[in-house]
This record gives sequence, structure tokens and C-alpha cells, in this order.
Amino acid sequence: MQAPMSREKMIRGVLLFILFTLVGLLVIFLGFDTQKSIENKTEELLQVFYGLRFEFLLAASVCMLLDWLCGGLRFHIFIRIVSPSIKFRDSCRAILATTCVSAITPFQTGGVGHLYIYARSGVPLSGAITAGITAFLSTLIVIFFSACGILLSNHRLIPKDKTWISLFSFLIFGFVFLTFLLLLFKPAFVSRIFYWISDQIGRRFNPSVPYLEQAKLKVEQITTEHSAFARNILRNHKWTYLLSLILTCGFIFARVVGGYFVIRSFNANASLWELCVVEMLYNFVVLFMPTPGASGFAEGTKSVLMQELLRSATLITPFVLLNRFFSVYCGVIAGGIVIAMQLAKDIRRSKMDIPEDAIPQMQAPTIAKLKDNKGT
Repeated sequence: MQAPMSREKMIRGVLLFILFTLVGLLVIFLGFDTQKSIENKTEELLQVFYGLRFEFLLAASVCMLLDWLCGGLRFHIFIRIVSPSIKFRDSCRAILATTCVSAITPFQTGGVGHLYIYARSGVPLSGAITAGITAFLSTLIVIFFSACGILLSNHRLIPKDKTWISLFSFLIFGFVFLTFLLLLFKPAFVSRIFYWISDQIGRRFNPSVPYLEQAKLKVEQITTEHSAFARNILRNHKWTYLLSLILTCGFIFARVVGGYFVIRSFNANASLWELCVVEMLYNFVVLFMPTPGASGFAEGTKSVLMQELLRSATLITPFVLLNRFFSVYCGVIAGGIVIAMQLAKDIRRSKMDIPEDAIPQMQAPTIAKLKDNKGT
């Protein structure tokens, strides 16, 4: 399997992620408490960071590791069904790679990350796809029903004059949710849609027909294998899917508790339940934002939702920065290291695959030619 992204695209994605993140943080910094000067805001911000209680930041770090552990374990319980010999550390590498790729691609399309790592670990591509679909469907189920429950409760922290929880968000979420249900329960239906689209393209662009035929054969093979894996999971491993839902709740709750410890590091207090309300609404809104890793949108959405909870404009910017640092930024760095190490290993393997006599064979005509020239 090829690398999930080319080097140029990865660099561009990282730069865009950093750019949108900085813009989002800058807008938060300048947008709240506009009556104060930039100098006063900067001084207050520095005082907040100087007064941090690092024992709570250490606790937030532990929550971050628990987040990674639950995410890796959720992948692992499914991937073991299709590839029993896979090791848990490969599942941890897969979740970190997915986190990284999600952050540098629009709409957080990070599935390519775990496909790449699992393929390099000997897992069939169709099996890695099945594990990814089932795991991500757990995320969609938990976030969707949690957000619906919170919206029905009409909690005071839900913005009444904002349109963050809009019809557009529900439509996008519903479309993706339905797509993943079809991929899990009716993969043949999805493949037929792909075949129809390919036929329409082939009729209009004849040169693409050979490539489309190859793609259709590959999709047919993957669909057949994926269907077998999916049936096995749905029929014989129902309790595994229940465990997946529990692990999904686990890593989401770890992020909530991590955010709670970040607030405590400012010597501020907040209700853990109200922070959970904010996080579930936040996850629902930003999951499919079009920027890399939802950067910019994520910072802005969280700052708006946290206004009533923090009740201090000075704390909003450092909270968003530190909360995203533990929930996203560290995972992006760790995942980038995982992908870079795997790419380096692939390069070394490709060099070792060159036959030992390849260089002499390449040099032989040149040497013979030199002898002929010398003889003449």
C-alpha cells in the first residue's frame, strides 16, 4: 500500500492546520473583552500562564494517554477479529496516525492513517476498512445520541442566539451516519453506486475506461472480503461492538475530564457535568468542518460554548489553547512521528529490495564500451 499522503501534501496540510489554528486563537484573543487594550490582554494572559498549577496539567496528560489507550483498544478489538496476530502497539500506532491525518485533511478524513499502518503490519486492506468503519460508527452513535439528548434537555449552556447547532450540521451528520450504516450492513449497495458512477464517467471520458475497470475489480474484491468480515462481526461478535461503544464513551469522557483539569489548573472551578454538555455539543458541531482538523472552527466554537461556563474572558484563550493541546495537538505530533518512522522504514525496505547485481549490470555496458573505445 502506498503512503497515506505525499510528502508535499502532508507539509501543506500541516501548514494549513497551523495557520487556521493561529487565526482561530487570534480571533478569540482579540474578540473577547474588546474594551481592554492588547497590552492589557497580553499581560493578563501571561499572568494566567505564570499562575498555572502544573499538577493539574500532569493529570490532564494522564487523561490524554487514557484517550489514546481507549482509542487504540477500540481499533484493536475489531482488528483482532480479522487479523488475530496483530499486536496492540500497532493499534496504538494506527490511532495516532489517524489523529495526525485527521488534523491535516479537510473534514477530518483520517481513516487513511490507520489503513496505512495496519497494511504495513500485515492486515488485509479490507479487514482494516471493516475495523475502521465499525469503530467510527461507534463514535457517530455516541456523539449523535448524546447531542440529541442534550439538545432535548434545553440546557442553559446551549447558545440560544447562535446557529452552531444548525440544520446543516444535522444534515451532514445524518448523511455520514447513513453512509457508514450502509457500508457496514449493505456494502454491496454502496459498491453498486460506485459502479454506476464509474459507468457514467466512462461513457463521457473513454480514456478513463481501463483505469475505471481496474478500480471496479479492486472495489469488488474489497467489498467481497469486507462483507465477510462485517457478517462475522455482526453475527458472532455482538458483545465486541458493545465494548466498542463503552470504549468510545471512555475516550470522550477522558477528554472531558482532561478539560476539567485544565480549568482547575487556572485555579477556577466548573461543573464536570456542564463541561460534558459543552464537549458533546462541540464534538457534534466540529466533526465535519471543512478545514484541516476543523482548525479555526474548533477554537471558535469551543470559545463560544465556554463563555457561560468560565465566566472570564481572560481564561477563554488559554483554556482553548491548552485543551486543544492535550486533546489534539499532542496526538498530531505523536501521529506525525509514527507516520514519519513508518515512511523511513518503507524507504529502507525499498532500498534493500534492489538486487545486489543491479549495479554491476548497469555498469557493465559502460565498462565494455570503454574497453572497445580503448581498443580502437
